Order: sequence, then C-alpha cells, then structure tokens
Amino acid sequence: MGILPSKTKPAPKRSIKLKWSFANMLFCFLVFTIFAVIAYQTSVIYFLQGEKEDLIKVVNTVDSHLSDSNENLSPQNVYKYLGYRAEGVLETFYDDKGHEIKSAREVGIPRVDWRSFQVYDEKQQLIFAAQTAKLSLYSKKTTKPVIVKIGNKTGFIVTRTIISKHTGKVIGYLQSFNELNFYYTIRNKLLFILIALEVVAMLWANFIGYFVSHHLLSPLSRLHAEMKKINHLPSGEFKDIEINTGDEIEELADVFNDMMHKKQEYLEGQERFVSDVSHELRTPLAVLDGHINLLLRWGKDDPKQLTESLEASRQEIKKMSNMIQDMLDIARLKHTDHSELEHMSVACSMSDLVTNFRIVHPNFDIELENKLISPGIALIHKNHYDQAMTILLDNAVKYSGKIGNYIKVTLSEDDDMIITKVLDHGLGICKEDQAYIFERFFRADKARNREIGGTGLGLAIIKNIAQIYKGSISVESQVGKGSVFTFKIPKDKEKI
Repeated sequence: MGILPSKTKPAPKRSIKLKWSFANMLFCFLVFTIFAVIAYQTSVIYFLQGEKEDLIKVVNTVDSHLSDSNENLSPQNVYKYLGYRAEGVLETFYDDKGHEIKSAREVGIPRVDWRSFQVYDEKQQLIFAAQTAKLSLYSKKTTKPVIVKIGNKTGFIVTRTIISKHTGKVIGYLQSFNELNFYYTIRNKLLFILIALEVVAMLWANFIGYFVSHHLLSPLSRLHAEMKKINHLPSGEFKDIEINTGDEIEELADVFNDMMHKKQEYLEGQERFVSDVSHELRTPLAVLDGHINLLLRWGKDDPKQLTESLEASRQEIKKMSNMIQDMLDIARLKHTDHSELEHMSVACSMSDLVTNFRIVHPNFDIELENKLISPGIALIHKNHYDQAMTILLDNAVKYSGKIGNYIKVTLSEDDDMIITKVLDHGLGICKEDQAYIFERFFRADKARNREIGGTGLGLAIIKNIAQIYKGSISVESQVGKGSVFTFKIPKDKEKI
C-alpha cells in the first residue's frame, strides 16, 4: 500500500505578526486610555480644587476687612475697608434705578489676587463691584463655592453675610462670582490633546509592534520555511536547521533537529533491521529448507539421516532464535529511558559475574583484579553492565583457543570513568578487522566463527550500551596472542 500524500492546508489568513501588532495596539490603547482618564480627571479635580481654595482665601480676607466696620456699608465708606486711602480712587457709576455704585479693577487689600466680587449694603443693594458687572445678590446664599450658571456664564459663586465685629449686626453682603471660561478652555484643550496623543500612540504601537514582531519572529519564519522544505524532501535527506538567537526559538530548532535525527535513526534502524534479518536468516532458512526437502524425499526412512537432519535443523532454529533475541536487545537499548540513571557498584557486580563464569567454565583460570580507589559507583543500569560484561567474558571463553585458558578482568578508574578491562590469551584479531568488529554481524574470521558459533551481534550490543551512557568500548589485539577489551562508563562523582 502506498503512502497517501498529505493534504496541503491553505495559508493562514492572519499572520502572527498582524495578531501581535493588533494585540500590542490594543494593549497600548487600554493602558493609554486608563492613563488619559486618570490624568484628565486628576487635572480637572486639581484645577477646580485650586480655584476653589484661592476663591475662599480671597473671600475670607475681604470678609475680614469689611467686618471691621461698625456702621452699615455704603458707597461712601466701603473704600475704607477695601484697602483704599481715599474715596476718589474709586470710579462711580449708577444702575438703572439711579443707585450709586463704586467700582475698581483691583482690590486694594495687600496680598490678595485680583478677583471679581461685589459688595452689597444691608438692603442687598449693590454698592461696590470689582468690575463693572451688575449682578444681583444670588438668592441661594452659600458660604462655600458652588458652580452655577447665570445667564450664559458658568462659574463659582460664594455669598457671605457681613456681620460687624463691633456691633454684631448685619452691615452688608459680599458676593464673588468667578467665571470658569479659562478652566473649560484648558479642559477642552487637554481632552483634545489626550485623544490626539492616544491616536498617535496607537499608530506608533501598531507600527512598532509589527516591526518588533517581524524582527523577533523572523527566526521562526525561517524555521517554518525549513520545516516545509524538509517536508518535501525524501525521507533519507535532512540537514540541521541553524538558528542562533539564544532564546526559545533556538531551543525549538534544536528540539526539531533532535527529533529529526531520532526519526532518521529509527528509519535507518528499521531498514538495517529488515536488511540484516533478511540477509542473516537467508542461510539458516536455506539449510532448514534443504534438510526438510531431504527428509521429504527419502531421509525420513533412514534413521541416521533423520537424526542428523533434525539435529541440524534444531541448531539452525536455535541460531535464528539467538540472532533475533540479540537484535531485539539492540532495539530495546534504543528505547530505554535513561532520564534517571541507576547507581550501581561495579566491583560487586563484576565479582558475581566472575564467580558464575568460574562455576560454568571450571577449566578456565579467571582472575579479577580490583584497582579501584573510590567505591566504584557507575552511572548505568546494572542489567546493562552485566549484559556487556557477560558478552566480553563469553567471547573470551569462545575465542580462547587451545592454549589460552587464562582470562583476567581488571577494574580501575580515572577522574571521570570506571574502566573495566577483559584480557584473554586467545586467537586475537588482525588489525584490518579491529575497526569493524563492533558492527552488526561482522565476523573477523568467518570460517572459524562458523565453527565457534555466535550471531555477530554481541560487540554491537556493547557499543550501543557505551554510546547510550556516554562511555566507550575499544580493543587491542594481536593475532595468536590474545585481546584486551576496554569498557569505560561514567562514574558517579557524588558517591565519591
């Protein structure tokens, strides 16, 4: 069955850059709106509060001076209590009914800012105006400033009843009406400026957001483009994506590269597994087929031939079973979880293995030399270390020859590694083959190996174990003199 082509999804209608820009603009809009509202309300309240406090100060000062009079206030004596030295400095005008009204543009009381106010006599008749205004006494008398609208004018108004400090009688009234035209002008300008600034800020936020997102997401765009390119390449082709941003996007690229490498390893391992199985099982299956055909023709009637064919078939089946088990062991190593490494004692494990081999092979002299100074705790699962050492000891026994019945195991260490050496005086390996003995199904001397047996996968298993735990496996050998296999695995420095 062929692989169905993947459906190509349509390109997204909205790019992440536009989304980022819109989100940045919305965020700036909300922040600036909150800031503008707070600034606007604070400015308005502060301005009104300042106007109110200044007005109260002026009214209190003028009220204090006017209350010094012991007679009713009139156009003829009001100048005395407003800080003027002579009546003539005041201007005189008359209302519609002919009542005399004094006027001045500035108040003569020292340290009082210019304010617009009016003074009335005890009959509520206007007798003095700081300007030429002719406002009647406000009907709703209030001692604190309030905002009112009189005609087409809006402003603060304050009315006071003037009581003489000497007689305690009402001698007149004081009223101040200050227009807030300047306040409203400033408020409107401030509101316009804040709205204009907010619009400009939103536009700048959108521009800057798009520029920043383009700059920050350009590595992600590269990663996306490389992923699409890799998606259309053959499964066996892959090149690392190089992104050097020092942030999460670089980490994402590294994760993607690792994932692709693992995928390649799985694909290559699968292809190699199928190839190895088909290649290595071809011979034993052919042998089985030959013996079965022999038995079907005439061998089943010959007891000797029947016994030989069945025994040969049994040996081939055992060989295939061992081969498949070894290949499964290699596959399991690839999928072993090593996130939590086991802490195991190399000396204890090696001592048990040597003891067991001495029992199984009593005709061999197996020596264990422990040169470890530290406790010898290695970062490896015990079953993997035992598996590697069992393979090395088993090979030392198989390839010992007729005179090499001596095997020596040496445990030592350096700053970072626990070192295990397995020495034998067996057949040895030529230099040409030493570079390939850790490959799957490689046999140094194929004719000799057929006599000895084995699948050719043992050393490949050890190589995989060493790679998984960041260790190493190496060999030194001379033909006819023996071999020394050196297996290194990281030590647990915390246990030293």
